[in-house]
Amino acid sequence: MKDFVQLNKSRIKPAAEVLTRAFRNDPMSKYFYTDEVERGKKLPYLFQLVLSYCVRYGDVYATSPNLEGVAAWLTSDNHPMTFWRLIRSGLLSAMLNSGRDGSARIRHLEDSTEILHKRLAPFKHWYLQIIGVDPQFKGKGCAGRLLRAMFARIDEEGLPCYLETLNEANVPLYEHFGFRVLEKSIIPETKLTNWAMLREVQ
Repeated sequence: MKDFVQLNKSRIKPAAEVLTRAFRNDPMSKYFYTDEVERGKKLPYLFQLVLSYCVRYGDVYATSPNLEGVAAWLTSDNHPMTFWRLIRSGLLSAMLNSGRDGSARIRHLEDSTEILHKRLAPFKHWYLQIIGVDPQFKGKGCAGRLLRAMFARIDEEGLPCYLETLNEANVPLYEHFGFRVLEKSIIPETKLTNWAMLREVQ
């Protein structure tokens, strides 16, 4: 990963803004916040929490100092996210800024996907927590560069990689990089479809 920028605390806020732009119209984001204006204001706090956690307990890389694309990873040893680690990573601020309804939907989705995660990947692995590319740089290979570099490292370690996506358009992309769908399911009490995917050691 020497050709990429490993994020530290000072870059979390701008990286969260990149992810906000990348995921503004994603099914996950629309589920959390149905109002588009509210979504744009509140998503940065959620992504700051995720990135802060992964900076502390995993690995977060960007394509360059300009943050065209950002990817956050955790090993299965550091997932699921524990309450006290979330507190250290800014959970209270994220909850206050997300609002009661938004926080409840975020928790519901996290709980639902974690049940699947534990059942489908009970072995040691890497977890692709999130990857996003600033819309102005889409189609320029940023996501592919981040994925290929990390997969080279993961393969050297002899570990598989697990992810979830709620966006059907992402499934062929991940399949291109060696993932296969383990299970397609509806998130309980929602209209969201979840694809749980695994990439075996190459």
